[in-house]
Amino acid sequence: MSKKGFTLVELMVVIVIIGVLAAVAIPRLMAAADRARAAEGPNTLGAISRMQHAYFVEAQQYVTATEIAKTAAAATDASWLSLGFGENPNRNSRFYNFTVTASGGTATPAFVATAAVISGNLGLGTATANSATINHRDARTTTAALHNLIPSWRHTPTE
Repeated sequence: MSKKGFTLVELMVVIVIIGVLAAVAIPRLMAAADRARAAEGPNTLGAISRMQHAYFVEAQQYVTATEIAKTAAAATDASWLSLGFGENPNRNSRFYNFTVTASGGTATPAFVATAAVISGNLGLGTATANSATINHRDARTTTAALHNLIPSWRHTPTE
């Protein structure tokens, strides 16, 4: 007697094994995707810092660049253009809003660049207080929830 095919028990065992593997793998893949999306902010902040220092060498001051609506006219991007960006980084970012605040003039020049998470992105829920910052001394900080996605940046201790 020739037996062809699989029994119901064998099929159920295979389905359970596939289910367990999926239950372990899918959350890890989603977390890896969130970490990759979260990396956009620190990468752009690093670029802003390098461009600010290059601008400072030439002009002896830092640039203030504000968050501009993604649909704003190109003429409003002048501060980002003078910093060295081809266009406002807020136009292309789906996950962050970037701002740069310069202070101190020529006496004590300083800047702080901030990447604020757009509400509902990066798997952080609807909280809008999640952000990463970098300053003229290259001090890098994050809020608690964002620190889980960007562990190489120091967590802000005030949370």
